[in-house]
Amino acid sequence: MSFKTLVKASFAQTIYFLKNVKAMLITFLLWPYLMLGLILGAGLMFGSTASFKQNIGLNVDPIVFFIASSVVALISISLMWGVAGSVLELRWIGALPYVILAPHRFSITLVVSYIPNYLLIASLQILEFAPLIILIEGLEIGLLKIAILFLALIVGMLPLMGFAALFASFLISIKEESNILAWLNPIILLFSGAFYPAYLLPRWAQFISWLLPSTYTIELARLSALIGAPKLSTITFMIGVLLGMALVYNSIASALMGAGERKALREGIIE
Repeated sequence: MSFKTLVKASFAQTIYFLKNVKAMLITFLLWPYLMLGLILGAGLMFGSTASFKQNIGLNVDPIVFFIASSVVALISISLMWGVAGSVLELRWIGALPYVILAPHRFSITLVVSYIPNYLLIASLQILEFAPLIILIEGLEIGLLKIAILFLALIVGMLPLMGFAALFASFLISIKEESNILAWLNPIILLFSGAFYPAYLLPRWAQFISWLLPSTYTIELARLSALIGAPKLSTITFMIGVLLGMALVYNSIASALMGAGERKALREGIIE
């Protein structure tokens, strides 16, 4: 199976799934706004926009700030489930041994097949929030901030894919069957500073956040919340960090997933 065929098949699968499962499509479209409304509602119950700006020490628009946070958080969870979660799902239905035994390398198929899904979900969620951002910021600045948000999701995808693949290799090696992603994803978002800046976390938690690619993806996306146009130097720096992490995480993931597959084949995976 060629790379092009794999991408086309994955894209078609996502399109037809959303087309045929109307309840999932409605939930998918409503969930980002429900999440944003919950966060903003809880925040306004305990404080004000002025106190929020004072607490985080930045001149930001709270609505755009949490739009950026919500979009990246939802996309990150989706990516972890799409890549690492696929290992668990295949194991639960008993298909994982046969997928690993297939002629094509499982790790490549696992990562590449999720790229169209990621791009489609990211595009739809940004399009959902685009009218609200333009309404708040105006057309010119609004389009600039939408572009920054989309850039953050595209560049952030590269290290996030490697991170998810790294975790998938771990699941293959240890033959884990429990749904550990159910509690791991919220912890990752907590350390990433998904709903509050990571620099406000305790020092030990900040060290963990520095190792997570989702932290830098969120921070790059949040540049869209700054009042006025963000500095190009800051955007360039965040992109450089994400590209560096992409190189590191994808290199490690490629090596470890290959080792995990060889271990599974060597020790026997059909029980």
